[in-house]
Amino acid sequence: MSRLIRPPSSVLLLVGREDFTPPTSFGGAPCVATPDCLAVAVRDVDDGPTLAELTDDPRATGLQDLMTLGDVELESEGLLVLRDVYSREYGTVGVEVGSVRVRVLADDDFEPGHVVFLVGATPQG
Repeated sequence: MSRLIRPPSSVLLLVGREDFTPPTSFGGAPCVATPDCLAVAVRDVDDGPTLAELTDDPRATGLQDLMTLGDVELESEGLLVLRDVYSREYGTVGVEVGSVRVRVLADDDFEPGHVVFLVGATPQG
């Protein structure tokens, strides 16, 4: 899934459960997570749309040009959902029930205009 979107709050959430717990603060970081919710700050809607991608393909075009913002494990009920803070859904991907690794890649570490959620990514290192 790849979409140009304009999230009204400049935050995207990737959630693993319908009843999830969002992070309460970014603490200066571009992305933060709880056990079942990953939050990423994106460009302000007034600065233009954000290209958001949700993929499980580590060979997707252009990933090598992006920086890693985060690498987390999310608990899932079998589906990861990309949404904004107003619960508007932008995409979904089916995953195994339990823990799934997600790497967040972006074109900027402050207000990215291109964000990739790489599901099932192997750990960096």
